[in-house]
Amino acid sequence: MSQERILLEETFYVLTKKNSVFRVRLTKKGCKCLRSKKSTTSCSCQSLPRTTLRVVEENSGEQDETDISAYLYIYAYILQNNKNGHCKRERTIITLRFRSFDKYEDNNKEAKRWRNAIKQLIKGEQAQYESSETPIMHKINEQRKLLVLCNPKSGPGRGKAIFQDKIVPILQEAEIPYDLHITKHANYARDFVRTCNIYQWSGVVVVGGDGIVFEVINGMFERPDWHRAVENLPVAVVPGGSGNGLARSIAYYTDEPYLPTPTLPSALSLVRNRCVPMDLVRVENTSQIIFSFLSVGWGLLSDIDIESERLRMLGGQRFTVWSVARLIGLRSYSGKVYYLPIETETKQKDTNGNPIGASTLDLPTEVTLETQEGRQRLDSWYSAASKRSAYFSATGSSYQSTADSSDEDSQGKCRMYGPASQLPCLTASLPSNWVCLEGKFVMVHASYQSHLGEDALFAPASKLNDGTIWLLIIRGNVTRSQLLHFLLGLSTAAHVQNTGNGIDFIPVRAFRIEPDMDERGYITVDGEHVEYGPIQAEVFPGLAKIMVP
Repeated sequence: MSQERILLEETFYVLTKKNSVFRVRLTKKGCKCLRSKKSTTSCSCQSLPRTTLRVVEENSGEQDETDISAYLYIYAYILQNNKNGHCKRERTIITLRFRSFDKYEDNNKEAKRWRNAIKQLIKGEQAQYESSETPIMHKINEQRKLLVLCNPKSGPGRGKAIFQDKIVPILQEAEIPYDLHITKHANYARDFVRTCNIYQWSGVVVVGGDGIVFEVINGMFERPDWHRAVENLPVAVVPGGSGNGLARSIAYYTDEPYLPTPTLPSALSLVRNRCVPMDLVRVENTSQIIFSFLSVGWGLLSDIDIESERLRMLGGQRFTVWSVARLIGLRSYSGKVYYLPIETETKQKDTNGNPIGASTLDLPTEVTLETQEGRQRLDSWYSAASKRSAYFSATGSSYQSTADSSDEDSQGKCRMYGPASQLPCLTASLPSNWVCLEGKFVMVHASYQSHLGEDALFAPASKLNDGTIWLLIIRGNVTRSQLLHFLLGLSTAAHVQNTGNGIDFIPVRAFRIEPDMDERGYITVDGEHVEYGPIQAEVFPGLAKIMVP
């Protein structure tokens, strides 16, 4: 086995221990420390005492001109086990002192070589160098600025404070510039993404709850260039709302510790710039098309979500309080539920490997949504709440906000683009390989993420990109005791084991809900209230890109 190539090599000294000298080698896999003398010190990557150094500007008059050394600070968030056996990340500052040369300029040049190489490796790029004997400076290609859209009213109303206190310090450590825009009204983020030149940024950072994520994703699909937008502009989520289902799901998927610092996984994802594909679900009702990233609900959980809005100041506790109220005043709804189970697609396949008699639900080659022959499409729709928003961009990291836009364009037309549906329209019959259930339902809830909220592990087997919708159906004959056990089991996923007797949990590719229109209730998409009536959904694997730690 060939020895791994050394990118950089340097000698460092630990000032807290006499005669502790280390030869540090940087390779693609990390740093290797070679000690030259037996020592109790575990590694050369030790912080210098706080009293030893004080950081000043490079051209400041406060500089110690007698010190020709150059210093490189490395901020590390190291995964460690605590006393309870749980993992968490501890922040560590590693200080490397370069003094191999008799001039500060030469030492600083060497420090910058290390800085550039480390930053390139963090980003997954090939570190550029020629040899340690003939060091040549290569300017690192810094990424473009991030666009940050912050909802200051999400959850308990601490969105801006969360970003300033928890995210900004880490962005500054990583030298990542950003433009911050504060939302001023409903659908601000959606209008912003739909109308602005989003390609001046390398990604969209959403600070708030699942509601602002919903706005950003659907704003992208209201652009004629939606395909380029979702391909080139990954989304990152900083939890600041009541539910935070997507942020919790990303941490769960990547085995990243979430509590007690839920914003840290998000901050690390911005630094690493690691993007993975994420499923989206195309949802259609009689008046609009929506692209959903989290869930579709009818019944109990949707009732709790919408009706508890009056308790928003309680944060996530609002769901617990209203769950008790809805359990006491239990409701059920009449209707029909159809679904296409995953196993249906694997029973019979043609010579090309496509299921016979079932929709493949693959992305079509035609990406615009035009009227299909023999089928009335609803792919062009109007958003009554849309407004034209002003936007700004400035050099360097900046905080921007705008006043509320006028209502002159509130009736403006917004066409929804995206991949075309593979399902029959809502008024048409479904194929015979779909399952149909009819009767009374306490709840029907579909999710394509592991978590519906920070404490709601809805679908533990779900992945970000597995092409699966997890459909929970609770019939009207369940008891309050069964429902109580279901709700209590959401935090640990115990509800998955308590199926049967009117409770089914099914992996599907698509589904349709037809509620009895003589009754009234709530239907939600990603926690957003939508029109009550027939609704259907289908999964499109890997349609979006999401940043993960």
